[in-house]
Amino acid sequence: MEKIYQQCVIEKTDELIEILKSISFFDDYEIENTSFAKKYLLDVLTEKFIAGKFDDEEILTEDEFETCLKEIISGSVLYDLKEKGYVNSYEDDEVDEVFFLTEEGKQYLKKLQDDNLL
Repeated sequence: MEKIYQQCVIEKTDELIEILKSISFFDDYEIENTSFAKKYLLDVLTEKFIAGKFDDEEILTEDEFETCLKEIISGSVLYDLKEKGYVNSYEDDEVDEVFFLTEEGKQYLKKLQDDNLL
């Protein structure tokens, strides 16, 4: 089932993505696909909207924004590895998504270790 987001949440998310692009955040962390960042921010801002804490003045506190940036980096890398076939995932009853190395990922990791790149 696809989520439906409030228009104000979509607009603020798009604005934040554009700001991150303008300061080269995605370039600095070699993130080519911003789809994870967009979905993540949509979900975070929706939670704030539901909790009644969606304020145009300060949409995220400094700590919340820092956490978002860290989550965007790690999530984007993880989904990039999944797209490349190095990891895969499944949904668990207790956790949203559980990731694991594929055989291709294990071989790639072994090669990196053999080449002393890790």
